[in-house]
Amino acid sequence: MWKEPGLRMRKIKDKKARLILVTGGAGYKGSTLCRELLFRGHRIRVLDNLMHGGRSLAGLFNHSNFEFIRGDITNPKDIRLSLEGVTDVIHLAAIVGDKPCERNPKLAIEINYKATQYLADSVKKKKINQFLFASTCSNYGLVDASVIATEDTELNPLSLYAETKIDCEKYLMELAGNGHFFPTILRFGTAYGVSGRTRFDLTVNSFTYEALKYKRLVVFAEETWRPYTHILDMARIYCKLLEADRKQVSKQIFNAGWNKQNYTKREIIDMMKDVIGDFEVDYVNTKDKRNYRVNFSKIEKLLSFDPVMTVKDGVRELSFAVKSGILTDHDFETNRLKQ
Repeated sequence: MWKEPGLRMRKIKDKKARLILVTGGAGYKGSTLCRELLFRGHRIRVLDNLMHGGRSLAGLFNHSNFEFIRGDITNPKDIRLSLEGVTDVIHLAAIVGDKPCERNPKLAIEINYKATQYLADSVKKKKINQFLFASTCSNYGLVDASVIATEDTELNPLSLYAETKIDCEKYLMELAGNGHFFPTILRFGTAYGVSGRTRFDLTVNSFTYEALKYKRLVVFAEETWRPYTHILDMARIYCKLLEADRKQVSKQIFNAGWNKQNYTKREIIDMMKDVIGDFEVDYVNTKDKRNYRVNFSKIEKLLSFDPVMTVKDGVRELSFAVKSGILTDHDFETNRLKQ
């Protein structure tokens, strides 16, 4: 049923299930999350402006528990419409990554920060059950080698992207100080794996594709640390938090991942070679201003579940997707530099 140009709504069959709004649901993380939410029996509504197209959601359009609104997170009218009847919100929509934010800082602030403010204010007014916010471990920036960052570690943003996420965190926690508003902030590490819109500006994905195509990699600052999480396990974390007791998860910040998935770039390369065989690597001895290991004990203790995917699993699926033609040069070129 089309109510107006750009809007697709349908009457959802299962009225008892929660109705979850996913902003940015057509993106790398969102397209996998939407599939997982539907698999678990939830009703979902996606708000997305389709900046990168909508093919990632095509397979969901005939699902009876799926709704889609083509709209903009910066447009108050679209936000008000998208929140009608919603029980929970997962807010993913953002200009993601350091370089995209640097290319258009005004737009990054408008989307990442100001739109989040308005959305959160609207959620509070409507007394919606939960608000899950996608933040980032990039907020830690540069951490001393002897430190593994916890949620209480001092933040050291080294990019506009991280600065906008920190500003959002502060605003959400202040808004939660009184009244009916229950945010949960999730600081995720670097994602990897195949999705409905696979990104190739991410370490594991980019390295795997280039190693397969060129049989050679140039790797900068190979001893720098990052936490890594498969895109499916990210979706599982969101689902687990939605299904948890709200008193245990609301008005809190969580590093979202697993302790055993902190790796250096060199360790990533070694795991890749175990899966796809040998390739040449040129290590360039340079400093990376970002270097951090992250402690995920808080969320591990709360949720008590293991990841289903490892970096090796991610390399295997990426390799298969490339070799079988599911992911092509076109995917690599369009989703590498335009993020």
